[in-house]
Amino acid sequence: MSLTNPSVVRELLARDHIRLKKRWGQNFLVDAHIVEKIISSVRLGSENTVLEIGAGIGTLTQKLAERAARVIAVEIDTRLIPLLRENLKTYSHAEILCQDFLEFDLKSLPPQTKVVGNLPYYITAPILEKLIAAHQHLHSALVMVQLEVAEKLSAQLGTRAASAITVFAQSFADVQHLMKVSKNCFFPKPDVDSALVRLEFLRRPRFQAPEEIFFRVVRAAFNLRRKMLKQALSQSPFLALERELVLEALARAEIDPTRRGETLSLEEFDRLALQIARAQQ
Repeated sequence: MSLTNPSVVRELLARDHIRLKKRWGQNFLVDAHIVEKIISSVRLGSENTVLEIGAGIGTLTQKLAERAARVIAVEIDTRLIPLLRENLKTYSHAEILCQDFLEFDLKSLPPQTKVVGNLPYYITAPILEKLIAAHQHLHSALVMVQLEVAEKLSAQLGTRAASAITVFAQSFADVQHLMKVSKNCFFPKPDVDSALVRLEFLRRPRFQAPEEIFFRVVRAAFNLRRKMLKQALSQSPFLALERELVLEALARAEIDPTRRGETLSLEEFDRLALQIARAQQ
């Protein structure tokens, strides 16, 4: 029984009287070639622990369990758990957790765990932020995301294509946009195409400033991205700094206050965050 066959998936769901919920972004991968591409891109060894976000009916989970020492499959939909257990019954090292991934404690995982997931579009950003925040505990994350998100994650910093999530991701990981995945590879078919992205987390972030201050500065710069930095930073609730202190920090960081946040390089964000950290002392 192939879980990449749309007819099989449809029959299994009908048998268990399951109607998929659009609000949970339930679009199952039904392309065997893409499944194999994902599995090869994870680069699993027999000693690895892998965490899957949104296991669904176990399409990817089965393949992961064939190669990994331990698989932790997280699925929020209680209706899918019996079907997931049925499809994983021959893999005793596959653990199924019925849980919201955003409430999962990533620090409970063995160090250097690898993460795989077809991320629901509606909570992609919170999931990515959670993974990035746990960068010291994870080896890598191979995620299927909306094509637009993949382009942001891999965008060149200092260009209009960049966003706050671009800075965050590239500060903590090497980001690779691996391939575009057509919406026709999913059941039911979503409205847009997707892409496969790998984040290989760094041992140390690419900046020296305190993490909390760095995050606040980046959020402030992009929150009002059409405004000049002197305005975006002084008006931002993320910083709560007086205009004079903002201008002083920009001057010390040698950054033109009339520039916009989207034009800054990672090194410039770091310099600015270091100066704002000093201004807040």
